[in-house]
Amino acid sequence: MKGDVIRFERGKAITGPQAASSIDDREEEFLVGREKERALFERFLAGEPMSKHIWNLYGTGGVGKSTLLDAFRRQARRLNAVFLLLDSREFRRTGNDFCKQLLLQLPSAKEKGSRDEEPLDAVLRRLNRLAQDRQVVVALDTFEEMTGMEGWLREQFLRELDPGILVLLAGRYPLKGQWLLSPAWRERTLWLAIDHLTRTDVLNYARKCGLTEEAQGERLWERTRGHGLSLSLAVSTELLEGSGPLNDAGWSSELASSWLKEVADEELRQLVEAASMLRQFNQELLAYVVERDISADAFGRLTALSFVRKIDRGWRLHDLMRESTRSYLRERAPGQFGKLMERCVRYYASIIRGSHGKRDVAWEVGELFGYIGDAFIRAHLNTSWKEEFIWEPLSAANLGEGLQYLQRRRNEARTVTRRGVDPMTGDLLELTLSKAEMLYAIEGLDLEELLSLGQQSVMLLKAQDGSVQGLSAIIPINRGTLDYLEQNPFSGPYIRSLSAAERKELDVPESEQAGWFIKSIDVLEWTDSALLMEGGSQMYNYMCSGKLFFASPPPLPMFYDSHLGFGFEAVPDVFHCSYDGKTPTPTFVLDTRGKKLDAFLAAMLHRIGIQLEPAEVAGTERSGSEEKEDPLLRFGLTEREREVTLCVIEGCSNLEIAARLFVSEITVKKHLSSVYAKMQVKNRSQLIKAVLQ
Repeated sequence: MKGDVIRFERGKAITGPQAASSIDDREEEFLVGREKERALFERFLAGEPMSKHIWNLYGTGGVGKSTLLDAFRRQARRLNAVFLLLDSREFRRTGNDFCKQLLLQLPSAKEKGSRDEEPLDAVLRRLNRLAQDRQVVVALDTFEEMTGMEGWLREQFLRELDPGILVLLAGRYPLKGQWLLSPAWRERTLWLAIDHLTRTDVLNYARKCGLTEEAQGERLWERTRGHGLSLSLAVSTELLEGSGPLNDAGWSSELASSWLKEVADEELRQLVEAASMLRQFNQELLAYVVERDISADAFGRLTALSFVRKIDRGWRLHDLMRESTRSYLRERAPGQFGKLMERCVRYYASIIRGSHGKRDVAWEVGELFGYIGDAFIRAHLNTSWKEEFIWEPLSAANLGEGLQYLQRRRNEARTVTRRGVDPMTGDLLELTLSKAEMLYAIEGLDLEELLSLGQQSVMLLKAQDGSVQGLSAIIPINRGTLDYLEQNPFSGPYIRSLSAAERKELDVPESEQAGWFIKSIDVLEWTDSALLMEGGSQMYNYMCSGKLFFASPPPLPMFYDSHLGFGFEAVPDVFHCSYDGKTPTPTFVLDTRGKKLDAFLAAMLHRIGIQLEPAEVAGTERSGSEEKEDPLLRFGLTEREREVTLCVIEGCSNLEIAARLFVSEITVKKHLSSVYAKMQVKNRSQLIKAVLQ
């Protein structure tokens, strides 16, 4: 299919002048987005002097490069410019055939060249002659498939082309090699990354197609995130209403098939399928999941694919590619899908358990719940984690900002509908909260009172511009806060329900924590997935900490289900009505003290049919020796070597380990060499396998 947008008109026949309009005219009417690129092209057509006449339009498959080239072609036609467009898949990859295809598109020429003139000479002569009187554009689509011709194109064709002619090279990858290394080519080349359409673009396109209900546009946005091909497939499904070739679930498989054409061989395809099961991956983690070593060459070919992105913790597949490939795999090979998911779950569960009491595992907890959480939790986690926000402790200096945030929340409260896609099933989930319900999260929240506890209970969530976008109030449980928690209307019923012995366990010095009470986790915009994910991350810091964690969230099904989904248990016969004065509100507890962490993990994995190994199941007898508590000791590793090993399992590079442990990278390499020798392994993949299995 040429282009990335399918055009439809709902509910009426097209008659009159509109029926006589050309396909190009109709395409133009439905075009949305790409304003900056089209404005730049308009400036070229208007004759504005430009130093860069080779434009590299690059972006992942289906993002909209072909659609943009078509838009450029229509712009050129309106201003009587010459626009030649070739798709590399539609001619043989030879210089002669390339030139012959261009000659076929050129306007008829009065002067005739020599019959023996080579195609290259002929096309250069005619193009350069045209450029004296008109603006000329040569566009080449799917440039990534110009295997073996890139050098010829640059040295034989472009070098002799009139420098005023604009050349558009559109493909999945940015130009590299000589395009970057040569100053002459670099100064003539403009790199233009083609990204997804914005939410506004998607809603605008939906309206143009006749999908005028707000919910329809929002559903398209949630499912496609502005990816051009996904949008066209989803709109086709919506408009044809089952009468066309795609059903509501089938378009994701169609999308996966389109992307997988880029995957050259079976080995690479298997790696893509395994990577689709992970929100982020590195070479060692992927090797653990597929249960075999992965060569540097194979991993390099994987990360070179256009739908793979480098992130802070390694790499990740394009969100839609990950979801569509996962759906495709689940339908085509459910056994393999289940096996890969089990390997991912065991990986994160093993790290959480092995790191118990030694280091923060908030990130691993979040990853684990991407598999074992309920549908709403998975949909909530189904977004890219961006380093857009910082958490700042509440203090006397920023108390005013916190109070202003609460006032803004009250002033701007409105009915909100939250939508998300479950990455495991592809189902679109929707939840609506009324204006009154939106204020429950900050009900009874007294920042000045919490600040006076001196326990750093409140954190402000700030954007990069310094604006407060949310907050959390998570109160430590110790000798300094027990009386407050006992008297507080939200936490008091639970504390008062404890026996004297249970309460005594919580009576630890003020410098320690026996656990925490979640009073509130709130964000300014509940439809913002990144904000919700950042807010939720505050819970992960405490969930598997080996402490008591309790909450009494607003009495709404959303909060009730989400706490059960996170593994909390409702406390029998402990209620209050403090949110609205009439609705009984339960208290939820998550206790991971001692061996209860094993019970928690076993219960959570059991939800999806995965059993922990016998030695890991809660209640299994262990000796009290340090070796049984820390399995790394059985290999005779030193404390520093164990720290390095845990960082490797987490996926850290040598440089990241060095920064974390405050040692040199050379020291890290020495520790790793010693670890390999003691554990009798050859590389990181074998090390991870030995530890986790």
